[in-house]
Amino acid sequence: MSDAPTPLAWLPFSIAEASLTGKPGSVDVDLPQAWSYLLDRLRRTAQIVATDPVSRNRVDLASGMRHLLVLLAAGVDEALRFDPDPVLSVERASTNDIVTWGMECPDCLYTRATMRGGESYRLFGNRGTARYVGLQTMNGIVSTANELVDELETDADGNFEAILSADERDGNWMRIEGEHPTLTVRHFFYDWNAEVPSSLHIERLGAPVEANHRTVDPDVAVSRQLVALGDFVHDNLQFFLQFGGAAPANGFLPPIDRTAMGAAAENKPVIGRWELGPDDAMILEVEPPEGLYWSFSLGNPWWETIHYGRHQSSLNAHQAAVDSDGLARVVLCGPDPGVANWLDTAGYSNGAMILRCVRTATAPTPTARVVPFDDLASALPAETKTVTPHQRAAILEGRRRAVHERFAR
Repeated sequence: MSDAPTPLAWLPFSIAEASLTGKPGSVDVDLPQAWSYLLDRLRRTAQIVATDPVSRNRVDLASGMRHLLVLLAAGVDEALRFDPDPVLSVERASTNDIVTWGMECPDCLYTRATMRGGESYRLFGNRGTARYVGLQTMNGIVSTANELVDELETDADGNFEAILSADERDGNWMRIEGEHPTLTVRHFFYDWNAEVPSSLHIERLGAPVEANHRTVDPDVAVSRQLVALGDFVHDNLQFFLQFGGAAPANGFLPPIDRTAMGAAAENKPVIGRWELGPDDAMILEVEPPEGLYWSFSLGNPWWETIHYGRHQSSLNAHQAAVDSDGLARVVLCGPDPGVANWLDTAGYSNGAMILRCVRTATAPTPTARVVPFDDLASALPAETKTVTPHQRAAILEGRRRAVHERFAR
């Protein structure tokens, strides 16, 4: 058993893979040793949370320790639900508003299906009414095909079907590759209260191929999962600390292609990092990109999206106000400034910020400036849209209900 990190150990599917193949370069150990390894990995990861410079106040530290529980929950779920021959269906992904890592999109509902290599499939159903419904097939972390449902052949009611196979087909077709190809469906909502997700089904075409089962003794499989679970919690935390630290403080990186990390090809995120004192506020200005979808969202130091049902930590083009000069101005701070375009930092001292641009003509880099909170009124245009405390309470209640219903369906 090697302590060296493996390239994909930060991804949950590494836990399922380990039960069949083990960790590359490692030697299987007995169950008590594997359990000790898991506990040691968790202790080391907790030390990182306690000592990393991003832990600047009690909220930062508490959320970091809670994030270890989130990663542990995601990893345990992956281990317990692992099935080398899963039931063929399109179902919800495990990530939601509670089990959140890697800055998932607050406007998005993710569904997925797991398939077998060497087979072909028919995906069919109704697209629903979400602003954007994107289909992505993947081989591990590598994207093999991306399609926007609205660019496929559909009927007037939004019903469609597509063939998923290794060989090219006429009509709606997506390539699949590898032993365990997967399908991811992303639903991006603009109006959280009105839009509904797709209802999709998948079926096998032709006779099933024989499942590629590897005979692994139960104790060996569980031992490997325990080791992989410890590595996942440790390496996922480390990965996003390093990834998030690449952006300049209170600034953004230029947009780049993130498909190597499993992002959809049409998604061009502009990733930044914010750091604010308790009396500071940040003003972001951007000319909204023209196209299918854009949004701002905030994360905490551990690359969790700040809970978007309890806080106004995100704004999309449907929700944000645009000033008469064509710019969207967004204020980041802790106290509610009474500005409609407020992003709530929720007591954190620092974290991630993302402008997501999906199928847009441009992916602009917002300008960012830090001002004293007490100077916000003079730093913003006189026409800036404001809200009353009563209006804000209604907005937050609407967000809370919409998020609850999204994941309760």
